[in-house]
Amino acid sequence: MKGEKVFVSWSGGKDSYLSLIKAKEAGMDTSSLVTFINKDHSCSMSHGLPLQLFHRQSRALEISQVLEPVSWDDYEKGFQRVMVKLIEKGYTGGVFGDINLPGHKQWVEDACSKAGINPYLPLWGMKEEKVLEELLNQNTELLIVALRPDLVDAKWLGRTVDWDFIGELKKNGLSPCGESGEYHTMAIFGPLFKERIDLPYKGIRQEGQVLFLDYL
Repeated sequence: MKGEKVFVSWSGGKDSYLSLIKAKEAGMDTSSLVTFINKDHSCSMSHGLPLQLFHRQSRALEISQVLEPVSWDDYEKGFQRVMVKLIEKGYTGGVFGDINLPGHKQWVEDACSKAGINPYLPLWGMKEEKVLEELLNQNTELLIVALRPDLVDAKWLGRTVDWDFIGELKKNGLSPCGESGEYHTMAIFGPLFKERIDLPYKGIRQEGQVLFLDYL
């Protein structure tokens, strides 16, 4: 793995960020962040975040970015399109932030096998609290950018993850890492960041069951 040229599957949140850190620690050449965007709404497929936020992360981390427009119907085709382009540029592996959802792991492994890319899942099998502990111990700032108010108190939207937040999730029997969609984060500072990202927002919007920060 050391020195291998890899991309990082990038949602902008805590799991993809920690997987980037671990890939760097392993000596991988993490040359690109790959994010799939909704071709109809110009936001990320994973968390519904506007593209300018990913541009800011890319600049702060000093890592190039690949944005691929897809829909849910052609997501895998979009993945394979990106793989062809990256392989032509010398990439041989991809890093993914999956923790404990077997269906996600299987999809990653199958899609990478089809493309001829090595899949790396450095967080796989970690306890969810350990994931958060590693990040918080490194003074990482994780902004809560979306949540389900039927599961998580809306007061947390726009605040950063801390041990009080994690304790509340555990007390209510929820996934500490939000693996069932309880909440989503965006990394705004920590190891590898050259600068802190300030994300001013003008309010809150709701889409279905989820509340999102509405950015300026």
